Amino acid sequence: MSKIAKFLKKKSSRWMLVILALITIVVISCSITIDSIDQPSYVNGGDSLHVTMNVTINTNATENSKFMVALLVPQLWNIRQNAKITFTSTNTTGVQNMTVIPVGTAAPQANGLDWPTLLANQIGHGGNLLSGWEWVAFYSDNAYSVNANDKIGVVIHINEKVSMDNISFKTGYVVANSSDGLSDPQYYASTFPGCFEVVNGTGDLLDFCNPQLSTITPLNSLDNDIITLGFDGGVISNALQNESDIYLNLKAFTTDGKEIDVFRQDSTTKLSSTGIKKWAINIWPRGLLGLQKGEHLAGLQYYFTDKTGTIKVGKTGDASTPFTYNFKCQ
Repeated sequence: MSKIAKFLKKKSSRWMLVILALITIVVISCSITIDSIDQPSYVNGGDSLHVTMNVTINTNATENSKFMVALLVPQLWNIRQNAKITFTSTNTTGVQNMTVIPVGTAAPQANGLDWPTLLANQIGHGGNLLSGWEWVAFYSDNAYSVNANDKIGVVIHINEKVSMDNISFKTGYVVANSSDGLSDPQYYASTFPGCFEVVNGTGDLLDFCNPQLSTITPLNSLDNDIITLGFDGGVISNALQNESDIYLNLKAFTTDGKEIDVFRQDSTTKLSSTGIKKWAINIWPRGLLGLQKGEHLAGLQYYFTDKTGTIKVGKTGDASTPFTYNFKCQ
């Protein structure tokens, strides 16, 4: 190769690097950031949770799209009916309303996935340890035009009425738009402010934040549903932590005040191993308790025992306090 050819090739390579650098600068200049979030640490059961988020949007091209805000919340709150989201921005005049996106509506650039599924797959569940969580997404009622190199400030106001259930939960928030979706990290932003509590409500604490000796899935059910009771013997010190055979000891209460006991160690009450010091059992309450037609369950009290039935473990790791569960349908 001649010296001239080598020189031209070298110059060409340098120009290509410069062009790629410029392209990179243009691409990364489009971004959404959550600058701050104001969320209280707790509210009382049945009250409203008020959250304010400050967001900055930087654009690199002309676009027309809707604004998207998604909330990670307990299913018990029924946020699709119990939340209102509005925002103001430097690109709009007055308060802008948002509406929940129906489940099944395809998210942009998501291969047909809807927003709740996409958010669960890509953003996750924020470290919540129980299964009764969900993502609920909202679109602005209007689409908005933006120009290249715009910098837009957005203040989002979220008002969500919580249920009466005592809950400790790790809330989450995502902001994006109806054009880019979650196709690239620069096009959306997420934040998890930490553990939030509903206090002075009803029922035992549903603790999504901290590992529990026992969990029940689903959190809402009727006595005719299949429910799963789990036992994690490694969470805290307890009398069953070195046992290999774990059984269910159950007392049920009917809506008319009748008590029914299931205290036996056989195949109908034995838990199956699901991991190291972890067990679970699926039960059909009506069948296990032998309910008659017209009888209905209000709630359960239960312990886990060894194969002799003499060692019992409840919610405090000993026999002093049973686990409890109340039947209800959301």
